[in-house]
Amino acid sequence: MSAETEEPGPAFRPDDTPKDIYGPDGKPQFFDDPGMDRFVAVAMNMAQEMWVQEERLMALEGLEASAADREAKLQKFIDRIFAPLREQGSDDT
Repeated sequence: MSAETEEPGPAFRPDDTPKDIYGPDGKPQFFDDPGMDRFVAVAMNMAQEMWVQEERLMALEGLEASAADREAKLQKFIDRIFAPLREQGSDDT
């Protein structure tokens, strides 16, 4: 048996993490439907790839951006990615 099958779930669990955040498989579960957790993971992976492509495009175009400019552009990108979740969250309050 491999170590992965012996100890399912994350190796690191902070002591102050609520115990009900972990699903039956030992992995963190944030939504009632485990499929939604997997969907969010897919969307986040796609967003990471999009940002990599954006950085490559900036390099190919020879854009000399300062670290502050790059961080500002990254923050705008993150804000666009998470805008639907933030809008949904604001409806709940």
